[in-house]
Order: sequence, then structure tokens, then C-alpha cells
Amino acid sequence: MTITAHSGAFGTPDNSLEYVKKVLEEHCEIFEIDVTFRPDGTPVVIHSGSPKAEEGVLLEEVFALTVEDPAIRMNLDLKSVKNLPAVDALLDRFCLTERAFFTGVDAGWAPVVKANSRLSYYLNADVAPWNRSKKACLLKLADKIASLGAVGINTHYSNCRHAMVEAFREKGMPVSVWTVNDAKNAAKYVALGVDNITTRHPDLVRQALAKTV
Repeated sequence: MTITAHSGAFGTPDNSLEYVKKVLEEHCEIFEIDVTFRPDGTPVVIHSGSPKAEEGVLLEEVFALTVEDPAIRMNLDLKSVKNLPAVDALLDRFCLTERAFFTGVDAGWAPVVKANSRLSYYLNADVAPWNRSKKACLLKLADKIASLGAVGINTHYSNCRHAMVEAFREKGMPVSVWTVNDAKNAAKYVALGVDNITTRHPDLVRQALAKTV
């Protein structure tokens, strides 16, 4: 199981260079940032689908810091798909392509992402409450996600039950849940066997995981 530091983890400002420096200092496995584009197509980090001309931290600056840690991976949570080739170009420039993947991709965006980027992506998907424990429905969902070119599901933890983990594992697809920020749910989803937990408090999930070893 992997642990992803959500943007703003460790009490840092969301989508800031301070946050990136902190996750590097803490030797996190994966960190999440929100990726979007200024009006001229420049990739930036900010939680907005349409930032203004000077808004957001340059994605280039984030990548320049990331190369300092040869192991850390990046969850690029898309808020826009306006200029995905520019993201790929930056990843190539910093030799980070193999260490990044997309989330924030829904069924409507999946064809655009597939056509305009080489990166793998998880599909963000909800599950109706009455289907969360129905394995047959979840197997169909896994097949749909695979048909859209995604490698797995990224979903709010409230959607996830044992049946989901079981169904997706049967299909060879990972289950990633967000955003788990308390000890009780950290222990619950570690025990459930999800493949990734995204959290603003990585230490809580680390502690829960250590107790299972």
C-alpha cells in the first residue's frame, strides 16, 4: 500500500512550494498537486480550472524541486485538460515521466487525456450507496474504467467497501481513496486493503500501516 500526501499536508499552504519542500523533507512516497493552465496555456499548480494570467505556481518550479528526490512520485490532479502536451514536455525535460500519473480524470475527460498525454491515469468515480457492496456492479465498473484507458479508480473513501477492493483486485486494478485525515479511518482503510490512501496527515496512515506489520 502507498500513501499520498494531499496538497497542503503537514499544515503547509495548498499547492505551494513550501508544501513540495515539506513532502520532500518527509520522504513521502507520493505527493498530490492540482494542475491546470493559465490563459496562455502555461501549466501551473492551483485549485482552479481557469486561473488568471499571473495565478498559480509554475509547474516547472515544482518539477525542479522534485528532481532532488529520485524516488518520490507525483499525483497530478487535473483541474483542466487545456494543454496536456505542455505537461508531458515538462516531464520529459526533467526526466520525470515515469514518476508521474494523473487523477481528477472523469469519464468525459478520459478520451482527451488518452489522446494528448502519455501518462497513465486513474479515473475519478463515485458509486451509488446501494451498489457499494454489490460485487457484480463493481466488476462492471472496473471493466468500464479499463475501457476508458484508466489503470484504476480514485474515489472518496466513503464509496469504498470490501467488495470494491475485492472486485478491482480480481480485475488487476488498484483502488485509491481520498482524503483520509483521521486515525480511525486510516486504520479502517489500511485494514480494508486499499492500494493507496491520500491524506493531509501521512503520519496517521503510516502509524496505522505499521500496526499491521
